[in-house]
Amino acid sequence: MELARAIASRQSINRVRQDPVPDGIIEEILESAVHAPNHKITEPWLFHVFTGKGRGEFARARAETARLQAEEEGEDEEMAAGRISRERKKAFRAPVVITVISRAGRDGVETMENYAACSAAVQNMLLTAHSLGLGAIWRTGPVAYHGHIRAFFGLDEGDHIVAYVYLGYPDMGERPRRREAVAEKTVWHRG
Repeated sequence: MELARAIASRQSINRVRQDPVPDGIIEEILESAVHAPNHKITEPWLFHVFTGKGRGEFARARAETARLQAEEEGEDEEMAAGRISRERKKAFRAPVVITVISRAGRDGVETMENYAACSAAVQNMLLTAHSLGLGAIWRTGPVAYHGHIRAFFGLDEGDHIVAYVYLGYPDMGERPRRREAVAEKTVWHRG
């Protein structure tokens, strides 16, 4: 697929079939990520790949995080049960879930630049998945920032979850995309 076409036609795919994705394709997607630009070649990314029954480990961590959040927020049992169930199910919404983690830098600026590099890595992953006929969606949400899920992934202070990338074969058609004209978002400074 031509690059410009891939960029213009890529979209978030939130419904995918549960057909397994071969490891070789997942590795190709991960390989594209590590070619993202990163200042000072810090290579700040770390990937956790959940497939098949391995998603159960992720589901349990999400569910426990949801339970803790509900407790912290004083939710009643019925509301908490719903929250826990929804979070558990999210681990199974695609046959592949890749957590992209940005490692802390040596200072605040490098940490911020590392996060930006990991965001570029995620875009590489999304474009590669699209070019290979896969659907993908980038998600995070409150669970990604909770101390329990941070501990599950072994994050140190300054480390961040950048994305949960859900991958699979699309189970939906393309939808029209709306984007404002670039002219509406551009300020020219000319000499």
